[in-house]
Amino acid sequence: MSTIAEIEKKQTKQTSQLDQLKRFTKVVADTGDFATLKEYEPQDATTNPSLIFKAAQMPGYKNLVEQAIADNQKSNATGKALLRQIVDDLLVLFGCEILKIVPGRVSTETDAELSFDTQALIDKAHRFIALYKEKGVSRERILIKIASTWEGTRAAEALQKEGINCNMTLLFSLPQAVACAEAKARLISPFVGRILDWYKKSTGKYYAPAEDPGVV
Repeated sequence: MSTIAEIEKKQTKQTSQLDQLKRFTKVVADTGDFATLKEYEPQDATTNPSLIFKAAQMPGYKNLVEQAIADNQKSNATGKALLRQIVDDLLVLFGCEILKIVPGRVSTETDAELSFDTQALIDKAHRFIALYKEKGVSRERILIKIASTWEGTRAAEALQKEGINCNMTLLFSLPQAVACAEAKARLISPFVGRILDWYKKSTGKYYAPAEDPGVV
């Protein structure tokens, strides 16, 4: 069992490590939990549907879910189309709340099922930007999160030309990164942990942090 002094020392060390990171790089939180954002004070934030789904089930965010449903009550859409509209609204509502906490940008992710449809990705990005605009948030504070498929990079290329910045996710390899760079995407989000998982499974080796294949 740790003493209070040991716990405080550990917390101080963790805080100082975070502060050191903030001195040399921009810290981005990958979460939909506002309390976490307030605690660690990142520059930017990114979310994905699974994170929002998890947060939306917490009592503290019930009001956002109810608002997304209420905002679509007069919609002519039904079934899956209506559900997609509500989810889009919910993602943007979370994004707006996050932007009240972080000084930089928030990434809002497109549907995984659209990853191989360039035009659908462009249309979804336009919808997100329009929803944010309705709520008084300019596109300069938004990153559209798109899978780094070939179709995704083509969508990013078109969107960047419109001044809509993209954050490329599901990125596992250098060729994907090159394609994103050629498309002039604003930034990439390599799946460092998944790359490490693949190497560990394939080689059966343990990798020290400095040798992490994903980081390398």
